[in-house]
Amino acid sequence: MPNSFRPAILLLFFYALGLIVSQSIFADDNINDYSFKFTITLPANWDKKDMKETKDKDGISYSFESKDKKITFMILAFKLTSVKNLDDFIYNMEKDISLNIPQRSGDYTEKDFGTYDMKAGIYKDNNFYENIYYFRTKLPDAPNNYVYLVRFITTPIEVNNDTEAQIKAIIDSFKSTVE
Repeated sequence: MPNSFRPAILLLFFYALGLIVSQSIFADDNINDYSFKFTITLPANWDKKDMKETKDKDGISYSFESKDKKITFMILAFKLTSVKNLDDFIYNMEKDISLNIPQRSGDYTEKDFGTYDMKAGIYKDNNFYENIYYFRTKLPDAPNNYVYLVRFITTPIEVNNDTEAQIKAIIDSFKSTVE
């Protein structure tokens, strides 16, 4: 093998190795929670900050933060023995003093996914701008049903097309996996 050919092969090898490593470093992160029957995909620019499950294993919370510290979001999931009324769930979450949710601005948007449905709203005050999505499964014969709150929090000054696109990409990846 000619001497000039060897460096080219080594260079190609290290380039390919670097490509593989960078793809794993910058790859999206899939959260698959088998106990609470949901999946969501986070872009590479997000970090998981915390995860807590209740002692009775009937509730879980996740919290995440963008690497630039401009947006945080949380997921609350609860396991139930029956189908929960979505409006009741929303009312309880909005009134929960520990969540400190600002006043809703405008109407809810709604979507039906067959085995689960969703309502979403914008909540804001002088300090925070929040996109909150409420989901509930609706399988009356299933042993368990679930409700989810997915809450994105930022400041009013950080709300722009890029922020909205990031939120949309993440929330569009949310799926309840209940059957």
